[in-house]
Amino acid sequence: MKGTSNRERKARQLNASLNKYKNSSFSFALLETMELFEISKNSSPIVVSVSGAPGTGKTTLANELACAFQQVFGVNSAIVSLDDFYLPRAARVDLAKSIHPLAITRGPPGTHDAETLVDVIKKLRTNFSARAPIFNKALDDRLEETRLIKPARIIICEGWFWGAIAEPASALVNPFNRLEEKQDKLGVWRKWVNGQIARYEKAFTSDISIHLRAPSPDASVKWRKQQEEENLAAYGENKSNIKLNVERFLSHFERLVRWIDKDLSGRVDIEIVLDQHHGIARVNLHKQTSGNSKKA
Repeated sequence: MKGTSNRERKARQLNASLNKYKNSSFSFALLETMELFEISKNSSPIVVSVSGAPGTGKTTLANELACAFQQVFGVNSAIVSLDDFYLPRAARVDLAKSIHPLAITRGPPGTHDAETLVDVIKKLRTNFSARAPIFNKALDDRLEETRLIKPARIIICEGWFWGAIAEPASALVNPFNRLEEKQDKLGVWRKWVNGQIARYEKAFTSDISIHLRAPSPDASVKWRKQQEEENLAAYGENKSNIKLNVERFLSHFERLVRWIDKDLSGRVDIEIVLDQHHGIARVNLHKQTSGNSKKA
């Protein structure tokens, strides 16, 4: 009884520490999953991964979790974003020439520095500091300077296909959307993207996995457009062609987003299903049987 009341108290504290993702079901599910790792006794960092379609709010959730973990458990967190590891534009230009023109667009598997990502995660998991690249989305290029990430008790990793596995080859035969139908008729690009996922495998090992699922592709486009408007407002840019640009950009992700929503739904520890207003519609908890690390 005492253990139950203590868990309820901590769950309320955790929920109170959240903002956009304040939800009692999510807080209880997260606490229940984290209790398996006994943070106060575990000397090894715990890796929490956050995945979900573009626009679902992964970065926001990662930042909220870092604050909540500090307030409730008194432990610091290191945040690793997949977006920071985009290849420089020159490297993607080379991919566009050697692989397929669509490979110039950042985001899909194969357009990141996977080796550096794996190295950063490895260092942080063994309590060493690591230097991560910095990518400027406004310039669509990597900056020369790097970011120092210090060791932390919790490592929060966020990225739209974090934990993904490759689609079955049979699913790649036919084009999925207009982009593939018009610009990837032979399937060269989509087969290359699918094959690149394996390069991220060593980085994608996590202890606790959370997936944000949008209610529809249209909602993801709408939310990503809102993010783009906010970014452009900060730079004072013209917003007249945002919808067209965002929709084309997200068409590069559409196939894999659909596959991930289907595949990760039963593999992640916690699935947060969002509603049309970007609120939490429901939380699905898939209980772990032990505190061992796994692939999301």
